[in-house]
Amino acid sequence: MPGTCSPCLRSAPLGILTVVNLGGGEDPDSNARGVFWSVASALAFSLSSVVGKDLLGALGVTSLLFWRFTVATAVIWLILGCRWRLHGSPLLWAVRRRLFGLGVLLGFVVFVGFEALERLDASAYIVIVYLYPALVVVISAVFGSRPRPVTWIALGVTIAGVVLTVPELFGSVGDLDALGVLLASAQAFTFAGYIVLSNRLVPAGIDGLVSAGWTNLGTAMFFIPFVIVNGVVAPDTGVLVAEVALFALIPTVAAMTFMFTALRLAAPGLVAMVMTVEVVFTIAWSVIFLGERPATIAYLGAAVVVIGVMLAQWESARVIDPERPVVPASALLD
Repeated sequence: MPGTCSPCLRSAPLGILTVVNLGGGEDPDSNARGVFWSVASALAFSLSSVVGKDLLGALGVTSLLFWRFTVATAVIWLILGCRWRLHGSPLLWAVRRRLFGLGVLLGFVVFVGFEALERLDASAYIVIVYLYPALVVVISAVFGSRPRPVTWIALGVTIAGVVLTVPELFGSVGDLDALGVLLASAQAFTFAGYIVLSNRLVPAGIDGLVSAGWTNLGTAMFFIPFVIVNGVVAPDTGVLVAEVALFALIPTVAAMTFMFTALRLAAPGLVAMVMTVEVVFTIAWSVIFLGERPATIAYLGAAVVVIGVMLAQWESARVIDPERPVVPASALLD
């Protein structure tokens, strides 16, 4: 998930209520495309375990997150600016306040995640945080969606798979810090809320890059007070500069653009479940790039996650929800 940099976990992955849901999920083809972009987002997020390996120790948490979201914001707005000059983009300014606010919320999610990690073993942290797909389904149900029995089964299978990918949990994880558990639970809940609100507050007419542009700007602004108080460490070698750029481009710009695209096409519960394949990709990168040898049970867990995701996709392909309302572009401008 975007809340935490994977290297911190060894190689583990890292007036609102009245708004009409204009998110995806209106037909099986839309869901299938939403699943594709969810997998792409999970793949991009998982690469933080590789490209961010050296950055945390060199820059520290605050500086790393500041550079990550600031560089990402600059890149996205450079692209959006060029596109606006060439083709115009009347929806570039649509729902900008909502998107900026979602970005600030994401900054809080990231900050809480690092605070939780300082107090919990990685295995306990992962299991708590990856309850967020269940929370997404529950919150969506509160807003009126009706999860089917197969959805709950798929959710249970997926979470069981995540648990199996952290075999350390079956040994000693030490005494659980109550504040750490509270913070990790808060991160899971707020990230689930972030996904549901992104689906409900961002109309389907807003493309993923525009959503990522305003959201990254809000997240970058969240960390400015921290660097003002604590100072900022700049990457001082060519290698670190390249790693910062790569960290901003793939696990941030690409990952968030893909995630917002997925949320335009599929229901938030489905997107959240599919994005748990991040743990599968992370295990693969740990073997390929970091030379680690996960326990056999971790591979079993990865397979179970994939089965859960396939079950969720199979269920979504059987469902045709009512067509979304068509909203004129002028109504999206606030």
